[in-house]
Parts: sequence; structure tokens; C-alpha cells
Amino acid sequence: MYKVCLLPLFILVLAVTPLLAQEPAQPARIELDLDFYKTNVEVMATPDSSLLVLTRTEGNWSTPPTYEFTKYNPQLQSVWSKKVELYQLSKYMNHYYTSPFTYVALSGETDDDFQFVKLDMNTGAVTKHEYNISTIDSIYVFKVIGDNYFMVCRSKKDSTPILLHLNEQSGEVKPLPATYGAESSFSDILAHAPQQQLSVVMSESNGRVSRIQTKFFDADGKLLKNYFIHARSDKRPLAAEITPGNTESGLLIGNYANRNLRYATGFFTAPVSAEPDDMRYYSFLQLKNFFRYMKPKREERTREREKTRLELGKEPGIQYRVLLHDIYPTNNGYILSAEIYFSESQNGGFTRTYGSNGYLNHNVKTYRRTQAIALGFDKNGILLWDNSFPLKDMESYELKPTVEVAYDPKGKVVIAYPDDDEIHYKIMNEDTYIDKETELKLLPKNTDDKILSTSVSGVISWYNLNFAAFGWHQVKSSSSGSRTVFYINKVSF
Repeated sequence: MYKVCLLPLFILVLAVTPLLAQEPAQPARIELDLDFYKTNVEVMATPDSSLLVLTRTEGNWSTPPTYEFTKYNPQLQSVWSKKVELYQLSKYMNHYYTSPFTYVALSGETDDDFQFVKLDMNTGAVTKHEYNISTIDSIYVFKVIGDNYFMVCRSKKDSTPILLHLNEQSGEVKPLPATYGAESSFSDILAHAPQQQLSVVMSESNGRVSRIQTKFFDADGKLLKNYFIHARSDKRPLAAEITPGNTESGLLIGNYANRNLRYATGFFTAPVSAEPDDMRYYSFLQLKNFFRYMKPKREERTREREKTRLELGKEPGIQYRVLLHDIYPTNNGYILSAEIYFSESQNGGFTRTYGSNGYLNHNVKTYRRTQAIALGFDKNGILLWDNSFPLKDMESYELKPTVEVAYDPKGKVVIAYPDDDEIHYKIMNEDTYIDKETELKLLPKNTDDKILSTSVSGVISWYNLNFAAFGWHQVKSSSSGSRTVFYINKVSF
């Protein structure tokens, strides 16, 4: 009897232990005594495991605002701080890290002026450049290769996206050759530092036919190669991301439609220089966990209905809009993450497209997410696994990512998003689906303190399986009453 009772208990311990081991930790937190009403804060994560924090503090009627950059190490200890002279109404636009520098793009004195701050992350040395670029009014994407800036910007003339090359030393600005307009949009922009090249993936469509175009530029903005992936009669590519590091020998991973180009019906993989026979297609119906946001009976009915449609030779009835994230490399291949959404807009959108706020937002009231997904592929583009994170009541007024993704080289994925003083998350070990809602309550710095309220909360993927959660907390202390602080919590999985 003893052995019979011991065996189930032992199995139970083994089953529970991995779940307990996956509970996230909060090994570090800082609380900055900043004025909520006078301070704007930008938190930027860099691949060297640092955090760069930019604060803009309002002065009084005779004193201009103060701009200060502070670097924090992985333990959230301050490494250096540098004050930088910027124009009074300077606003953060974007940043990019290439070792050992972080480049920060900001607005300038007038609508035609732009400032670029270059920080040496090792020493804190700062240099600043200002340029007059009268043809644009916004910078949406910003990459740097050897002090050459590549920027996706919005044209003042017709509000279409344009790609510009800017030489830091000469100040020369030039548009790069590509097809722009209502029938095309940027799908992915990626700098390949070892090769000193930039890849640009573009989605092109006239409403009936679609194709993917991939361009490669050298550091000086010279066009090196141009590749196309054309539609088949039954499968039409909509948008794609490019794998990092491999340039022309890399892969494109994206989504495709059957006929209606407003909606995707699955994912594809293809070599950058693909021939039609080189492409692999995976419909949503083939994915193991794609419909997990549904209740089990609804998922079963959906799969049966789609199976019947396919047997009758009909078009797929399951169609979704997909917002692609970046591709992440692993030891065995790649991970693509994405958000599945719908909206009241009549204008389709499948990836990163740009409007006045950085994303296409024509006649849209809300974008509602149903789920975030992750797909694992080997280095040849063969699908290995898929997983899903149902998103309940997730809405936004801009078409941009609402979740953050962290991963490790072995392929483990964590997807997270903030909700006041909590972080909601899903841990994905390949296609093992855990049907459990998981959230983490953010902790104050001192165990005796209590968080009373949260404002402007955010979370960003930091390094490895670490996130940085930040925002404003009203904290009550047993000894000194309540105070408002800007917090950053390190959240480790």
C-alpha cells in the first residue's frame, strides 16, 4: 500500500514543480522622485542589457526644460547621467542601438528640423547633430549603419511613407529608390551590421494582385539587390518579416490571402530569392493552437466547418487580420510573433503601415485583439510548433503592437502586457498550451510600502527573458505617508 500511495504523490510533485519554477521574479526596482505633472519619461532597452532613460522636466516661466539621459545596468543601478541641451519643445521620436552607441531621434526647433543624439553607452559621451529636412514631418523607423541613418518618414507633400538616407558627417539627405504610394507599404526594415547592409521588405497590392519586394542597400544607400515574391492564383502574399543576419540567404516569414486581400488565411515561409516552388504555406487550420481563444465547442465547430468547405473546393471561411512582429533567432531556427485583430475600418492592414501617428489609422474607432501568437520554424522555414495567448478586452486606437515578446535561444517565449499594477503574461514552451490566466502583481521597493494607484503603465522586452515594467505609482509608506514616484521593475522569467 505504501508504494501505491507514494507513486501518485511523486508524479504530482513532478507535475507541479515546473509550473512553480516558472513564476516570474522581481529582483530589482527603482523609484525615482519625479514630478508627475512636470516630467515626461522615455524608457529604452538596449541589447547590451542596459536601460536608457530620458527625462524631460519642465522649468518655470524663465527656465527652459531640462533633458537628461541616465543609463542603468541590469540591476537597475545608475551607471551615468548626462544632461543634453535640446530645444524647448523637443519630442522623442525613435531610437536605435548599434554597439557601443545608442542614437536617439528627436524633433527640432521648427517642423523642418530634426535632432539626433548619439550616446556612447560605455562612457556616456554625447554628441548631437541637427539637420534641416524640409520634405518630412515625422520619423517612424530609424536604423544606423556606420553613422549612416536610414529613416522611414512621412512625406509632407502627400503623407506617403518614404525611405531616406542621411550621412551623419556630410548632412546629405537623399531618398532611396523604391515604389511608394497607396498600393505599397513598408513591411519590415532591418539593419544587418556584419554585412553593412540594410534590407527593406515592402508589401505591394492594387486590390486584386499582391507581391512582396525585398531590397538590399549598402551603408551608403546604394541599391545592391532587388527580389520579388509574386502571387500564385490561390495564394497571395500580403506582408513579411525578414530573418536577421543572413541578408540574401535569409528567409521571409509572413502571411498570405487566398482571394480577399483584406484578410489573411495563413502564413508562408520562403527564401528571400524564392522561386514559386520554394515557398511553404501553412493555413490557420493547420495550426494546433490558433483557435484556442475560442471555447472548445466553438473551436470544434469551426474546424469541422472549414474542413467541409475545403472538401467541397470552396474558399476558406476563416479570415483574420494580422499584425506581424519581428522575427527572433533561436539555436534551431526562428520565432515569429504576431497579433490577430479586427476593426471597424474598411481599410485593410496587415503589418506596419504609417500615418500621422506612425500607423495607418483611417476611419478607425478601435482595433480589437483576439490573441497573440508565436510560431517556431527551423532554418529552412519548416513549421515546428505554434502557440497562442488569448487577449481579452484588448483594444487600441492605433495599429501598433500591444504586447511585448521575450525569448531565449532555446525557443522559450514569454508574451506580456501591462494592466495597471499587474503584468499579464503567457509562457510558451513550443506547442504546449497552458489554459490558465497568469498575472503578476508589481511589488513596491520596500515590503512595508503599499501601492495605492498606477498611471501610464508600460512594459518593454529588455534582454533574454527579462522585461522592464514602468510607470507612475502612488506609494504609501508606513513612516512617511504617500508619495508619487516613477518606477521601473525588473521582471525575470
